Amino acid sequence: MERLLRDVKPLEAPAPWIPRVDIHETPESFVVTMEIPGVERDEIDIVVEGLYLTISGHRSEPASPKCMRWHQMEIAHGRFERVLALPQEVDAERITATYKDGFLYITVPRGVAGGCSVPIEE
Repeated sequence: MERLLRDVKPLEAPAPWIPRVDIHETPESFVVTMEIPGVERDEIDIVVEGLYLTISGHRSEPASPKCMRWHQMEIAHGRFERVLALPQEVDAERITATYKDGFLYITVPRGVAGGCSVPIEE
């Protein structure tokens, strides 16, 4: 029993915020647009495993002076993650991603599903 419990991965707390996502389809691909302003490019991970696209990252809290009192705080910070199911006919090896003006654009070409990590292009 001890070995079983030792080998079990601890449960992670759910992400504190969930970015909004738009998905549309063209004859050549599926396009995912994620709204994540304030997130640094190197804080974003995009992974394809089978028929699932996982987008995760972290938005840091802004630095604040020591003597400060919040009056309203609506902008979420911390870890985020979205897991999206992909259609059967995608080509995971040709997925591309770009990040501009707080929006992450992921283009998922039609083809055969696989698995990979996706770099974010300039």
